[in-house]
Amino acid sequence: MMIDVVGAGSLGLLFGGKLQAAGERVRFWTRTSEQAKQLKQEGFVITDKGRDIHISSESIQAQPASELAAAWNSKPGDWILLALKQTHIDGFIEQTQSLKGMQSLKIACFQNGLGHLEKLRAALPDSLLCSAITTEGAKRIRAQVYRAGSGETRLGLSGASAAAAGNEQSIFTLAEALLQAGFDCTVSNEIDKLVYRKLLINAVINPLTAVWRIPNGELLHKMERVSIMRQLYDETLTVYSAMGVQLEGDLWEQIKGICHDTSSNTSSMLADVLHKRKTEVESINGSIIRMAKQFNLNVPAHEMLLHLIQGM
Repeated sequence: MMIDVVGAGSLGLLFGGKLQAAGERVRFWTRTSEQAKQLKQEGFVITDKGRDIHISSESIQAQPASELAAAWNSKPGDWILLALKQTHIDGFIEQTQSLKGMQSLKIACFQNGLGHLEKLRAALPDSLLCSAITTEGAKRIRAQVYRAGSGETRLGLSGASAAAAGNEQSIFTLAEALLQAGFDCTVSNEIDKLVYRKLLINAVINPLTAVWRIPNGELLHKMERVSIMRQLYDETLTVYSAMGVQLEGDLWEQIKGICHDTSSNTSSMLADVLHKRKTEVESINGSIIRMAKQFNLNVPAHEMLLHLIQGM
């Protein structure tokens, strides 16, 4: 397959690099021409379970994302792995408007929060949109990408899509390629539940690490921190109950377990705050606030965190 990875951050390089090392053809699409040039000049190394995977500069195909539509019009790929943050979705839509009627367009969306699928579906109505929910973590230091343990990746169709008819098998093909590349990847027919589960986890962990500027594990070190985590958790479940969203298992214990298992990790929202970038708080906590308003519910902890982080 030809797989186009849009977004050459740590997660995009992890997935794209391991797919390329497993024999797939990969094209990387970067935010700027300078980033593409640097990838082609330096290559990068993935450190995974103590083993280094070298992706040589000579083997890398990299171009700025502004040239993606032209490339697909002349030589389309099989899948786009959209590894951009929510804050860059509008730019991707603007760059790919010329692909609007292309029925062969297949996009696996790795975004946190809600709202991106609706935007993409409206802009590219003939494309096959696949939700990709992953607990993979990676950290990039210059040309070195460190895989943070082994997570899970689940693919699935979210919501009705005319483009989905007859194309479901292609999702299994992508899952098999990811499996061969060393990822724990399966196709789920309950992807919407996984979307809401991940939203809950991100809404509890990410904003608090961003406000207090601490790694995930330190959320558990003080009773006051755990108390606010619990308030965010309870508010979210109240909204989910009103919506009829039912999640399985003891999610509170799962969230604490994730903090423990990723104790040294810097959340993506904290990284954005530290680098003075726009965060995804509007698509994460903001989504819960918008859903709450539909049922006249109050979620004061989420509202306070939204305003605090926006105020940064």
